[in-house]
Amino acid sequence: MRIQVDTGAFGEYLHYGAPLTLVTVRGEDGTINVSTNASITPLPGATPRLVIGILHVNYTNQLIAQSGEFVVNVLTDQMRSSAIVCGNMTGTEVDKLAVTGLTTIPARHVQTPMIAECPLNLECRVEGVHHLPDLDLWIAEIVAMHADEPWANDRAGIDLKRYRPLIYAFGHTFAMGEKIGLGGI
Repeated sequence: MRIQVDTGAFGEYLHYGAPLTLVTVRGEDGTINVSTNASITPLPGATPRLVIGILHVNYTNQLIAQSGEFVVNVLTDQMRSSAIVCGNMTGTEVDKLAVTGLTTIPARHVQTPMIAECPLNLECRVEGVHHLPDLDLWIAEIVAMHADEPWANDRAGIDLKRYRPLIYAFGHTFAMGEKIGLGGI
């Protein structure tokens, strides 16, 4: 027998396990905003892409519409407090970088900076958007992926023994656990 369960406010319980990230975006006036996001999915194909869902009311959504680019910064298990701040405050009222103490470094291919404390950064350029009544789905090419040098290796690009991102699942935050397989599945 199946029991119907709550999907949560804004579908928070629909996240069945996704990396928790900080998304940076630069507005036309040079303003940098940072927001917490776990609604990101890589897409298959010859060109590396992802899709990210952002509510219309979110300041980040408005800035992506202006700039056509953003950076996805993958959090470590030591950065939960930054995720909380960036997810609970609005960039229209607060400089989240100042509040969290996070610093930025220049990206190579987009104008939006990367967060220095995040060991994995994905520079993204918008290719398209699908508008839904309450949110936008941004489809973006990943124009570059950067790893902090101690995190990089020759095989997968990332030293998976050091890789401990925060995972958002069913309204809770976890640290990624032990590897149980190799390859596609």
